[in-house]
This record gives sequence, structure tokens and C-alpha cells, in this order.
Amino acid sequence: MSREQTIRYLQDMAGMREQDLRRSLLAQRQILDQLREKCALLQGYLDQYRQECAAQESEGIAGGDILRWRGFLQQLTTVLQQQGQLIREQEQRLQHLQEQWQEAKVKERGFSHLLQRLDRDRQLAELKRAQKEMDDWALRVVQMRMGV
Repeated sequence: MSREQTIRYLQDMAGMREQDLRRSLLAQRQILDQLREKCALLQGYLDQYRQECAAQESEGIAGGDILRWRGFLQQLTTVLQQQGQLIREQEQRLQHLQEQWQEAKVKERGFSHLLQRLDRDRQLAELKRAQKEMDDWALRVVQMRMGV
């Protein structure tokens, strides 16, 4: 395998890795959006139930009912805290994945630039070779005219 073929292979592999990471990044962003939506929904429920509990307490409900309401609100608060933790963990995963994707993108671009440089070097070498052939041919023509 030539040097150029090896670099093309590495560029293809880096490109596939970058695409895989991009797809994973999009999927993880969707998961984060869903977690945030659920958190907002839970927060809405908590606010609504707190208002209902406060209204019930102001109307004078039985002590056992107050304890049940408060227990339910505490459970809902705990679930909301857990949801917040899930969001933070998902944000960390997303950040890590973002960094991996950026690194893969840089690597793929690096191989692309290297291939462009090899192509320019090859073209320059071909131009030099063609110029040398033309110079040699011109020299032979002059020598033939002069009878050398």
C-alpha cells in the first residue's frame, strides 16, 4: 500500500469515526432534551401540588391528610432531584462526546490536508519533470541545429 493509499485509508476511517460520533452526539442531545422536558413537567406538577396542598391546609384538612400530602410532595421533590442528577450526568456525557467528536473532526481534517499537500507535491514534481523534459528537448534541438 502506497503512502497516499495509507493516508486515504486513515482519512476514511477518521471520517467514519467522526460521522459515528456525530450521530451519537445528536442522539445524546435528544436524550438530554427529553430529560429536560420531563424535569420541567415534574417541576410543574410539584408547583401545582404545592399550591393544592397549601390551599387544603388553609381550609383546614385532617392531620393524616396533611401528612400524606407532605409525604407525596417530598417524594415528588426527591424524584425531581433525581431527574436533575440525570440531567447533569447526561450533560457530562454529552460534553465528553462533544470533545471526542471535535478531536475526530480535527483528525479527519488533518488527513485531508495531508492528502492535499501530497497532491500538490506530486503535481509540482510532475511540473518539474515536464519542464526538465522540455529543457532537454530544447537543448537537443539547439545542438542538432548547431551540428553538435
